[in-house]
Amino acid sequence: MRTTAVILLLTMTGSLAAQDSITLFDCHLQALENAPRLSDREIIRQIGALKVDNAGTSWFPSLNLNGKLSYQSDVVTVALTDPTIPVSFPEVPHDQYGLNLDVSQNLYDGGITRQTKVFEEAATAADLQQVEVDLYGLKSKVNQFYFAILVLQENRKNLDIHMDNLMTRCEVMNSAIEHGTMLETDLKVVDVEILRVKQSVVEIDARRKSFLGVLNVLCGEEFHEGIHLAAPILDGLNGEQNTRPEYQWFDLENASMEAGKELMGKKRMPVLYAFGQTGYGKPGYNMMSEEWDFYYMLGAGLRWNIWDWNSSNRERQVIEQQQQILRNRRASFDQEIESLMVQEEAKMEQYKKSMELEKRVLKIQTELSENAAIKLANGTITATEYITELNKENVARINLATHQIQLMQSFVNFLTIQGNL
Repeated sequence: MRTTAVILLLTMTGSLAAQDSITLFDCHLQALENAPRLSDREIIRQIGALKVDNAGTSWFPSLNLNGKLSYQSDVVTVALTDPTIPVSFPEVPHDQYGLNLDVSQNLYDGGITRQTKVFEEAATAADLQQVEVDLYGLKSKVNQFYFAILVLQENRKNLDIHMDNLMTRCEVMNSAIEHGTMLETDLKVVDVEILRVKQSVVEIDARRKSFLGVLNVLCGEEFHEGIHLAAPILDGLNGEQNTRPEYQWFDLENASMEAGKELMGKKRMPVLYAFGQTGYGKPGYNMMSEEWDFYYMLGAGLRWNIWDWNSSNRERQVIEQQQQILRNRRASFDQEIESLMVQEEAKMEQYKKSMELEKRVLKIQTELSENAAIKLANGTITATEYITELNKENVARINLATHQIQLMQSFVNFLTIQGNL
């Protein structure tokens, strides 16, 4: 998440063409676009829309077709004991047949349908934000490998400088050997150091290739081995607090739970509905008839669960306990973020102080190396002594470059933890 309060410029170094260089933001964007989790957004939206549509069907009339076929061993009979009354009653048939269509239509549901839609929409919003939380976590992974490559990239440049110094010294020593002012054994000492530097270059190139391969997987790209990773220049550290996507997820998840509590209350409301039935059977509604007949019935009903043995109240208590767990998770997350930010601030302070000292060490060691080169040319020190001083200069340069990259990484980590990257 980028804010105007934080000025973060990722620039290319040297005279490299744009197609030969990538930035940290490039990798972030490509990693997000390549993330399998990204496609879950549309799936979650579709699931949410289906659930909302399902909730709306409670206002549609319900149609049920049912049939029956039965035979009763006994039926109701009506008989008069007075034989003088010339009245006879038909016998209720033992067999019954019927095919019915039952229709029911809600007239008032106490707001259950509307609140169900609100709940499903809130749950969908929380699920979508969870995707954003997972996607944001990719940035830390990209940072890790991006800066690991940057360190190796700078070490490789310093080894090239070291190699140039050695090659220059070789030329001078070859000339001295030709004039008989230096022994050939001194040149072999430099040759061995050149081989060691070449070995270090092979190791660095192999590690860089490995880390670049991981970056390729995360970004879904095929970065060629010669590509240059631009070092970020960070200026300003005044980003807003609580901008991590997790905080929005906490709010949305709590809103979903609140909607669930409201839904529990709505389920206790009375439901008014209209109903109807039509069918064809024998007998119809006239149980005394032995004829097949069409029949129908219309009416209205009321359904109200006036006592649920405190079930709804317990469900509300469950949701309230879940909300307390959510608040605890947020408090724990606050502590974790605060501790991580404190750690990164301490690292930045350490790197700044170390760099000040290393700049002074490098300046002095460069002078010592140059002085040792003059002494070697004059034959007052051995090649081994010269290599020792040159190696110290190389180590000082690598330490300074490494801490410069680590300072950049701590800045980026701080902004990422804060939620402003």
